[in-house]
Amino acid sequence: MFAKLLKKITYKWHIKLISLALAAILWIYVDNLKAKERFLSVALEMRNMPADYIVSNDVPKTVKLVLKGKENGLALVDGERLSAYIDIGGTVRNRGRHIVRVDKESLPRGVTVKEISPAFVETEIEAVQIKKARVVPVIYNEPPFGYQLENVEVIPERVNIEGPISLVHDIDSVYTEDIDVSGLTETTIKDVAINLENDKITLVDESTVTIKAIVKEEYVVRRISEVPIVAINLKGGLLARSSITTASVLVKLPKRLEKDLDLDVVTAVVECGDVETVGRYHLPVLMETKMEGASFINYEPRSVEVTVVKQEVSGINL
Repeated sequence: MFAKLLKKITYKWHIKLISLALAAILWIYVDNLKAKERFLSVALEMRNMPADYIVSNDVPKTVKLVLKGKENGLALVDGERLSAYIDIGGTVRNRGRHIVRVDKESLPRGVTVKEISPAFVETEIEAVQIKKARVVPVIYNEPPFGYQLENVEVIPERVNIEGPISLVHDIDSVYTEDIDVSGLTETTIKDVAINLENDKITLVDESTVTIKAIVKEEYVVRRISEVPIVAINLKGGLLARSSITTASVLVKLPKRLEKDLDLDVVTAVVECGDVETVGRYHLPVLMETKMEGASFINYEPRSVEVTVVKQEVSGINL
């Protein structure tokens, strides 16, 4: 019986084998028709980079992948965990051409990489140099009217930068991000970032520096003439007279308030509160102002001779 079964199996065996192969090919073809594709961009890593060396040329930060597999398998692909890489191989050769590979361990079963773009990456390897560079603050705009940016201090004044020797060698200064001083009316301290124009160059220690923008108010000196001299606190029934009736004064005031300076904000007074009777008195002239931040540099006269007489009405201008 076994012989009969074997004879049936092996009867025209080559035709049966061909049929089996065709069935397998057809199954694979049909299965492939069910396969889907998924497109991903993943980060490109540099592996086995020699210590104290760096890739100095521009290489892609990401590569594009075309993944192939069944829909349920493609849905399980975690783009954050999937990575592509080139293997520098620990060599310090100046130039190299490397195959882009993918960590297939992160791929679900049945999912394959159909395409990688770019498939190759060319690199230039250079030694790393660390160097101190002066920090230059970048200032734009100006403080409001009446205020002046006197100085800008940077702490620290120098920072360590790191990068390919061909780039770092010629760099003496680095620049801060833009610092807008348009709203500053007083000295201000703030931390600002350093703006490195080439992403191949990095900061070794500090990522920011402290900026001290020293802002001071501007002052002007102006002379006001013909300021009326006024007798104050004169007792009732007395009248004060003088041959000098006006004063001239030098006023120091904030520049922002200059437009408001006039005779109404400055007063020259003679204090007569101690005068009890008629007679002649040599009394000091005192200057007063209602303007905030204003002060008197000099004025004339410093004193006047006042003649006090009897009068029905008190408190009359000199």
